[in-house]
Amino acid sequence: MDNRDSLEIGGRRTSRAPIAWAILTLTVVLAGRMKAQQAANPIAAGEQLPVPGKWVAADHSKLSEHNIEWMQTQAPQVEAEYLLSAAINHDKGATDWINKLVDGWHGKLRRTQKWEDLQDTALYSNDLRVRAAAIEINLAVTNLAKTDETADRLIRSAESIPSNRPWAAWELGMLANRGVEKERIHLLLVNYSHDPEQQTRFWAVEGLAHLGTDETIKDFLDVFRGDVSMEVRERAGCSLAKSGMLTREQRMKAVPGLIDLGDDDSLNETTRNWVYQALREITNEALSNNSAAWRSWYAKFGVARQQEFRQGDSWAVVGNN
Repeated sequence: MDNRDSLEIGGRRTSRAPIAWAILTLTVVLAGRMKAQQAANPIAAGEQLPVPGKWVAADHSKLSEHNIEWMQTQAPQVEAEYLLSAAINHDKGATDWINKLVDGWHGKLRRTQKWEDLQDTALYSNDLRVRAAAIEINLAVTNLAKTDETADRLIRSAESIPSNRPWAAWELGMLANRGVEKERIHLLLVNYSHDPEQQTRFWAVEGLAHLGTDETIKDFLDVFRGDVSMEVRERAGCSLAKSGMLTREQRMKAVPGLIDLGDDDSLNETTRNWVYQALREITNEALSNNSAAWRSWYAKFGVARQQEFRQGDSWAVVGNN
């Protein structure tokens, strides 16, 4: 995972320009961004895991009347960037304001470096509400309406022009998260996760991570086990452990499959290490890289840990902020 997510490689590139131009931009920037993120990746660098139970609670403030009055006098771009920054800082009321204003921002926002930096941070927040707000603003920036017609257009483009699939997969996952054609998009992204092109598979997994459904757990396990690309495998691993829209309770459902992967002799050492790091991050349990120890722990405490997560805040996940 990297400076955003300790199992992840890869950045986000979207555009309001034509899809072909967006994919060209995505392709040009991807190599540099992925190289930088891999260098900052704790799992790749062999860094130690944080000690369980040492997560520091965020200090929540509240948007003041003065902040709100100022924000309402600003252009939509300033409003969106200010509120996303406030949401990242866990300022109470920020995500509510985003949900209130975001539909009116469609067609009025543009891609800026500030927005991209904020989006990268927000998508790895320890609050799923902040991640959802980032998804909403992304769709506003790319001016993609949350409709079946938008999904149809992206799917047709991806099917007819394979080079459009990475960008389309990323945005389709966001649309599905917002309730648009969820089952159809899920099936398409699963199909793309087996595409011959590595970048299509990578971004298909990215798109699947947005869905936040139980069904995606098996998809991630399959990719983690079998994809020939280490980058794609790592992306699937972090989608299980930390990134995306799965709740902590949902992630616990991946534990038996991950333990089985620990016994899979076909995995190389790096992937096996990622498996155990994912187990530690999902469960908040500091066990060693030993499948028997994990199997014993899960038999004794797995149900209780899942119940613990169920009773906690459903939006709380392991994140970077």
